[in-house]
Amino acid sequence: MTRPTSHGGGEAGPPIAGDPSSFPVDAELSRTLVAAAKIASLSTLTAQGYPYGSVVSYAADDAGNPVVLISEMAEHTVNARGDDRVSMLIVDSASDGDPLGKARLTLVGRLEVLDDPGELRDRYIETHPYSAYYADFTDFSFWRLEVEQCRYVGGFGHMSWVSADAYRCAGVDPLWEAAAGIIEHMNDDHADANLMYAHVQAGLSDATEAAMVGIDRYGLTLRVATPAGPRMARVPFPEPLADADAAQSAVIDLLKVARAQQGHG
Repeated sequence: MTRPTSHGGGEAGPPIAGDPSSFPVDAELSRTLVAAAKIASLSTLTAQGYPYGSVVSYAADDAGNPVVLISEMAEHTVNARGDDRVSMLIVDSASDGDPLGKARLTLVGRLEVLDDPGELRDRYIETHPYSAYYADFTDFSFWRLEVEQCRYVGGFGHMSWVSADAYRCAGVDPLWEAAAGIIEHMNDDHADANLMYAHVQAGLSDATEAAMVGIDRYGLTLRVATPAGPRMARVPFPEPLADADAAQSAVIDLLKVARAQQGHG
């Protein structure tokens, strides 16, 4: 059977308004998702060759390889010692709604025990402070998933394979920790600004409502209500942001531009 290339029998939804080329590439989205999440589903292979799923906590090294702390008593450890080929599923749990519309990432590679975890031990415990109680138990060891391939799914119809090199070289978005707070603030206190971005920068002049659903170094993403139905819109920043501290002024500058353009409209 040939794999379909689109949902809904090939009938495409409305295009993303504004500038969709300003979205981060999937390698960047993958690295950012790994940095933001802390829990994953680990699949190992049993001695009989069946996939075995379990839940693990992790922290990532500088190349985005997840590091886990697991017990020799655990079934996944027994499996990994017999066959080091594994996969790890990481899901964006920050947003509400249909789980199939959320971003998720499957990392494929080999799980290797770290005889001397060094700084990675401290990084893991800082990420998961409760693990300090058992991190030095003799039956626990640190293992690292050496990523060989990535499958990123950004939601319905958005998916791609990301090479290991592209994944390692991509940067984590500098706004990832601040994004949720910025989005909440804009939706609670500045819904009028979101609507103006939709009207002016995204070109949706008939928009009746707009909510911010994403922000990153390259721009912001809106979910917009129009008489013809919902639309997604992308509004880029003039230049990529270097850090989260630059977000407030960048958002304000976009609003100033929108007001100026509306005044001349």
